[in-house]
Amino acid sequence: MSNQCWKSLLALVTLAGGLHRLGGSPGQEPAEARSSKPGVAVEQPKPQPIPFSHKLHSVFITDCLTCHAMSVSGWELSYPPEAKCMECHANTSTKSPAISKLTAYYNEHTEVPWVKIYALPDEILFSHKRHIKGKVECAACHGLVAEREVVTKERSIWMQFCIDCHKERKAATTCRSCHNR
Repeated sequence: MSNQCWKSLLALVTLAGGLHRLGGSPGQEPAEARSSKPGVAVEQPKPQPIPFSHKLHSVFITDCLTCHAMSVSGWELSYPPEAKCMECHANTSTKSPAISKLTAYYNEHTEVPWVKIYALPDEILFSHKRHIKGKVECAACHGLVAEREVVTKERSIWMQFCIDCHKERKAATTCRSCHNR
């Protein structure tokens, strides 16, 4: 990123209320409006080791795969390695506790112990690669993450939710399409 980009980023953060706001507060639409399963409330945010705002970062990074790399097999997407974060944050102010903490993880060659938000049962076969190839937007399963200060599990990933999506896209709906037992 160029120096001009960094200056723009820092100006935006300052206008948005400063780097201390990176943790944000949910302040999002009502839980009922975001849940995909009737009667299931959206989970409260899980405490993360470093506050992270997708909303702030998505202004500069519009493709999820820029930070969340796909595994070779395509089954999983990773959390960004600290070196990826430091491509931008090496030149930002370390007066922010969040950036200082990130820098410490990077300098110690230690992964940030992010708390996983979405997890599928072991018997579910889910390929991010196949869904990306099928042009399924990340938001279809994960909600509007790019608009969030704090990420919560917005969607209850349940069988009918997946089947409805598969039917809409004329994708396979046999048991073995998604289940390994």
